[in-house]
Amino acid sequence: MERWGLRWNLIAATMTATAAIVLTILLLEDPLTEYRLSRTQQLGLQEAVFAAESDLEKKIDPETVAEQVGARFGAFILILRDGRVVGSTRHDAARFHESAAYSVQPPMPGKQTFVRTKVGDPLEELYVYAYRREDGTSIQAMRSTQQADAMRSSVRELMLVAGALALMIGVVLTWALSRTIVVPARQLTEVADALSRGDLSVRTFSQRDDELGDIGRSLDRLADQLNERITSLHAQENRLKTMLDAMVEAVFVTDSLGRIVLTNTALDQIAHQSALGRSPSEVLRNQALHDAVRAARHGEAVSADLTLESGGEIRVYTAVVAPLPGRGGVVGVLHDVTKQKLADRVRRDFVANASHELRTPLTAIRGFAETLKAGALRDPESAERFVDVILRHTLRLQALVNDLVALSRAESPEHEYELAPVDLAAAVGDVVHGLAAQAEQRHLEVRIDPLGGLPDVIANPRALDQVLINLVDNAIKYTPEGGRISMRVEVHPESVTLEIENTGPGIPSDQLARIFERFYRVDAGRSREMGGTGLGLSIVRHLVARMGGHIDAQSKPGEWTRFRLTLGRAGVASARTLPPLPA
Repeated sequence: MERWGLRWNLIAATMTATAAIVLTILLLEDPLTEYRLSRTQQLGLQEAVFAAESDLEKKIDPETVAEQVGARFGAFILILRDGRVVGSTRHDAARFHESAAYSVQPPMPGKQTFVRTKVGDPLEELYVYAYRREDGTSIQAMRSTQQADAMRSSVRELMLVAGALALMIGVVLTWALSRTIVVPARQLTEVADALSRGDLSVRTFSQRDDELGDIGRSLDRLADQLNERITSLHAQENRLKTMLDAMVEAVFVTDSLGRIVLTNTALDQIAHQSALGRSPSEVLRNQALHDAVRAARHGEAVSADLTLESGGEIRVYTAVVAPLPGRGGVVGVLHDVTKQKLADRVRRDFVANASHELRTPLTAIRGFAETLKAGALRDPESAERFVDVILRHTLRLQALVNDLVALSRAESPEHEYELAPVDLAAAVGDVVHGLAAQAEQRHLEVRIDPLGGLPDVIANPRALDQVLINLVDNAIKYTPEGGRISMRVEVHPESVTLEIENTGPGIPSDQLARIFERFYRVDAGRSREMGGTGLGLSIVRHLVARMGGHIDAQSKPGEWTRFRLTLGRAGVASARTLPPLPA
């Protein structure tokens, strides 16, 4: 009786499960089929609408557009402008009330609407896709739902037949299998349950000479292999954890419930806490990451840009989130792209500023050249004055190009700067002597502390000369007539610091941090009058970095500005070639 009861229980369970599955499929089939069909129709009608819009952009007659697009896509096309029908597909016009289509129009320009509605005389159920252009023109594409409804009906009938067959096959198979597998299957189940609980000592020791005996012996071999594989898995898990922790990118893996089950040290450092057992949105409260994880859980691999606060500073990350096979969870990788974003911004600013700086003298040169060509050449006095202006702007262009070349070399890792001991006192003396005439012309007092006995510094002679020329030339330009320029040196155990200070208007504190940026000027108008290109201090910063040094600026607005150049002492820092620091 026990075997018969189990047999009938198996049959009942099979029928119940099969019936439940069939019922579930039947319940889900209709909305899913409707969704897929509606989506297909929507895409087709959308393509028709945008094809019509493309033809309208080409100034084709609306009636011709409606006829051609309607014939190509098998749809009824209706084009309205200012409340009037200006185009329609004539072969279907008799089936629809054109007035009924006005209710389907999107309310705002640039918006789209897709509905299933009844239109025509007599009423016919249609899919309607409507789009309103920015100029107010409304384009609508319609297609009958009859074919989609027929397909849905066919799918439903097929599912009913398949469900009935599944029930019958399930009953027959269960009846046959229950006669031969109930008792041995129970034994196998007990062994399998023990293995699943972690008891790897159990065995079936089956002596049966049939398939169930083979299964029993397979279970025994499985138990042996599990022992080996669990040991191997522990070793692999440790290796994987070590690899993940060594990665710069932050990584997390979730289970099917959305909880993090695997992560690495980089993610914990970003979150400042352990992420295990929590959802990604709980660990990193960011809406973009939440949306990416949700999309990945639905089977779509996505990427998103995240802005997070890490270590007291704002960092930018690119998160790539992908689903695991079988939707068993997701895996996410966060790349820190803060430096790349900053580099992109600096590059864009550089191009914009360089274009602006080049445009101004080129515009002046072209204007005066055209004036000369138009007849000013016959006026010697005007012609000479115009040529002087052209020459001045040409020299300005030449200076800008020279500075761009110098900046490019300073930034390029391919351009090497060989470092060696350099006499700083001699270099400062040469630069001051070379610019003395400019200082005297502006009646400036130049004070230099005694430089005797200074140790050599580690530098590139040409690069150091260019740095000093830029700094001293800037001090002369921005010191008012009768002002003072002071230069002093501080010697430290491992470095030497040169200070160049000048009296004058100074630099506002909110602009002091930006003076080393390309093309940045505190007073743009005055800088251009003095012939500055806006690149000098940027060149100085990169050259100093290539020499392993440091430069900064201090200022007291209305009184003074001071630049501090620090280089390594010879004999402490070895001569070497250094790569450029990032901009």
